[in-house]
Amino acid sequence: MSDKEQGWLPLVSEQAAVLARCGEAFCHAVNVKFNCTAILRNVEEVGSFGSSTSGVWRAEKRYSTKLSSGVEVSVWKDDLTRHKVEAVVNAANEKLNHGGGLAQALCAAGGPMIQKWSDVIIQKIGRVKVGEAVLTSAGDLPCKFIIHAVGPCLSPNPSKWETDQAAPYLYDAINSILRIVLKENISSVAIPALSSGLFYFPRDRCADIIVKAIKLFDECTRFQSNLEIRLVNNDEPSVQEMERAVKAILVQSSISGTYSGAVQSSMALSSNSKFKFCNVTLQLKTGAIEEEKVHVIVNTISEDCNLSLGLISKAILNKAGRKIQEEISRGKHSKSTNVHVTKGYHLNCHAVYHTVCVVRSDPMATQILYNVVSECLRKASMGYKSISFPAIGTGNLGFKKFEVAKIMTDAVANFAKSNTKELDVNFVVYPKDKEMMEAFENEMKMRKRAAESPVVYNDIKINFAFAASETTAHKMASVEFDSVSREALREAKEWTTNMLKPSDIMTIKNNHVIYLGQEDHASLLSLQTMLNVRIEEFFRNGEGGITITGNPSNVSCAAIEVESMLCKAQEEFAQAEERDMLYSVVRWSCKDVPWIQTPEISADLEKAYLAGNVNHEINTHKVNLMNKTLVDDYGRSSNVERTCLLDRFESLNNSFYSRTPETRNDYFGKEAWKAFNVVKKEKLENIALKQLFKMNMQRLNDKPKCLYQRVSAQFCDLICRVGFQKEFAPPAEQRYGSGIYFSSTVDGAMKLWKDQEHEQYIYIIQAQVLTGKSTIGSPHHILPPPLHGDPLDRYDSLSDMVQTYVIFNGQQALPEYLIIYPRSSHV
Repeated sequence: MSDKEQGWLPLVSEQAAVLARCGEAFCHAVNVKFNCTAILRNVEEVGSFGSSTSGVWRAEKRYSTKLSSGVEVSVWKDDLTRHKVEAVVNAANEKLNHGGGLAQALCAAGGPMIQKWSDVIIQKIGRVKVGEAVLTSAGDLPCKFIIHAVGPCLSPNPSKWETDQAAPYLYDAINSILRIVLKENISSVAIPALSSGLFYFPRDRCADIIVKAIKLFDECTRFQSNLEIRLVNNDEPSVQEMERAVKAILVQSSISGTYSGAVQSSMALSSNSKFKFCNVTLQLKTGAIEEEKVHVIVNTISEDCNLSLGLISKAILNKAGRKIQEEISRGKHSKSTNVHVTKGYHLNCHAVYHTVCVVRSDPMATQILYNVVSECLRKASMGYKSISFPAIGTGNLGFKKFEVAKIMTDAVANFAKSNTKELDVNFVVYPKDKEMMEAFENEMKMRKRAAESPVVYNDIKINFAFAASETTAHKMASVEFDSVSREALREAKEWTTNMLKPSDIMTIKNNHVIYLGQEDHASLLSLQTMLNVRIEEFFRNGEGGITITGNPSNVSCAAIEVESMLCKAQEEFAQAEERDMLYSVVRWSCKDVPWIQTPEISADLEKAYLAGNVNHEINTHKVNLMNKTLVDDYGRSSNVERTCLLDRFESLNNSFYSRTPETRNDYFGKEAWKAFNVVKKEKLENIALKQLFKMNMQRLNDKPKCLYQRVSAQFCDLICRVGFQKEFAPPAEQRYGSGIYFSSTVDGAMKLWKDQEHEQYIYIIQAQVLTGKSTIGSPHHILPPPLHGDPLDRYDSLSDMVQTYVIFNGQQALPEYLIIYPRSSHV
C-alpha cells in the first residue's frame, strides 16, 4: 500500500457533516498535533445529503445593492473555501507562503497545487509587493481562480498614524484585484476583509477602504454590467462592518438596495425576535425601557450611583422619581457588588436592578458585563417571572453593538441551562437604534440555526453504504493526509476516527488548558451555546483537560474546536519558551535602534539567520543578516551585532534543532531496546538547549544520568524544540512532586505513564538528566525542599530512591533520542 493510500480516510455522511462545520479547526489541530497536512475532499456534498438539518454551514446573503453601472455588490456570511463564485481573493503575504489564516484554509481545501503554483510565481518575480495581486488556478476549490492579494501588515493595536500610512496600500490591493477581474473577464469575485485579522488592519477602516475602492474603480473604469462583487467573511464582526460600509458608501449611488430575510429593513419585529432557552423565553422588542411593564427593570449606572448620568439611567430616574435616587444613595448597598437593587417607585415594575459595568478598554470588561447580566437573571429567578434589559454597554462604556448582543445572549443561554423556573426575559432596544436591533436579531438567528441542526447517527455500516451509493469513488467524502512520517499519518488517521466516533461525552486531556485566556473562555461559552453542549474544564492530580457532553454530532464538532484552541495555546506557550531559550544563548542588538533587543525580535532574527535568509523585515526596518546592517524607513543605515552569550552558536540544518532518523545498525542490540521491536529511532539535537544544559551541569557539578520519559505523539517535536516541560508528560500519579518525571528504565517509564489508548505507537524519549542532590519526594512538593532550612538553597531533584526522578527545571535535561515502537511489542 502506498503512502498516499495510507493517508486517505473515507467519511460517512454524518462524519462529513461534522467536518463541514469545523473543517478549519480540524486542519489546524492535525497540523499542530501530528505535523500533517489534512485536505478535506467532497465534504460539503456528502455532508449535505438528506435533510437540511445536517448541520452544514449555509451561505447567507445579508445585503445587496446595485451600482449605477449595473454591477451588484453584496455582503455575505460564508466560508470562502466553499463559496461558489468564479474567483475568490486570498489574503496573501509577499512570498505567497500560505501558512496561516485564510491562506492556509484555502490551500487545505484546494490542495497542495495552490502552493506549488504560487512557488512558481515567486521563483519568477521574487515577491509580490504590498498592494499588488496575482492570479492562479483554484485547485479543488469550488471556483475557477484564486486572486492572491498582498495587503499591508500592521503591528498589533496600530496607531492612527500607522493605519493612515498603510491605507493607500490597501486601496492599491483592492484596485489590483479589480484590474485582474476586468482583464480576465471574471463574472463573480469574493473579497474578504483583506489585511484585517492576522494583519491587524482595523476592521472598520478596512471595510470603508474596500467599499470606497470598489466605488471609485467603477466610476473611473466601469465594470461589465453582469459582474457580481461579493464581500464574503465568516466572522460576524467583519460581516457587520462590510454591511455598514456598503450601506453608508454605496446606497446613495446605487439603483436599489435589498435585505435578505435575515436582516429586516424596518423596525418591525422579525421572526428572529423570540427564542426559547429551556425554561427561559427571550423576547427582543423595541421601545423605552422606562415604560416596560414587568417585574424587574434593569438599569445601567455609573460607579458613583448618580442616576442622572447616562441616557437610560436619566430616563428611569425621571419616570421613577427622586425616591429611587435617595434609596440608592443611602449607603445601604455594598460597593463590592455590580448590581444594586431598589424599589420601582413610579415605574411599572416591582424592582430595579442597577448595574455597574466598566469601559470596554478594561481587560475584564466583557467578563464583568457577562457576570452582571447573569447575576440579574439569577436574582430575578428567585421570586419574579419577568425582567427587561436595555442594551448595556453601547454608550459611554464603548462596547461594539455586536459584542453586546453576543455577551448578553450568551449570558441568557447559559443561565437557562441551570435554571428550573419559568422566566420571561426582554431585550428592549431604543426604536431608532436599528444597528443594535440587527445585532440582536443576528445573534438570535444563529441560536435558532444551531438549535435546528442536530445530526442523528444510525448504523455506521448502513450510512457508509448510503454514502458510497450516492457518490462515485472520486466524489466520496474523505480526508487526505500528507506527511513525511508514516507514523504521523497513522496517528492522524486514528485520532480523526476517534474524534468523529459518535459519543455523547468526550474528554480531551491537555495540560495547556491552564493557558487558555479570557478570549478563549469567551469562545468556549459561545461554543457551548451555539452547539448546545456542556463544556467543563478540569485540572486534578497534575492532569488537565476539557470534558464535553451533549448530542454526539455536536460533541464531535465542539471537541475538534476545543482541540484546535488547545493546540493554539500549546503553540503560543512553545513559542514563548523558544524565544526565552534563544535569548539566553544569543542576542541581536543595534545601538541606534535599541528596541530590537527584545526576546521576541532577537529570536525572530536568530531563526531567520539560522535558516540562511539574507534579509529580514521588522516592522518597517530591513535587516541584512549577512552584512549585519539595518536600514530604517527613512533609509538610514546602522550596524547590527549578533552576540553568542555562551559558546559559538551556528545553524543545525537551517534551524537550532533537528530530528535525524538513524539506521537499525546504529541501535541494534543495545540493552535498552532488546525487549522491543523498534520501529524507528531518531537522534534529537538542539544547540540552544545543549548550551544551557552544559551551563547547568557546571552549576550543579553533576554527571548526567541516562533516563527515559514516555510521551504522547503530539509532544515529540515540542520536546525537541523547547525541551522537557511538566505540561507535556504528566505521569499517571504525581507521587513525588509536581515536576518533570523520568525513569531509569524503559519498563519503568511504561509503568509510570498511563497507556495512550488511541495512539498507534509508543513513544519513548531518552535523555541526559542532571539530578544533582536528590531526596525522596512526596505529592505535596511543588519545588524541592530546602537543603538546610535555607529557602534559597534547595535540593536539585526528588525521587523514589529506586528508579523514578523528578526535576523542576527543564534545562536540567537534554533530549537525545526518540524511540518509536508498536503497541504490540510492549512487554
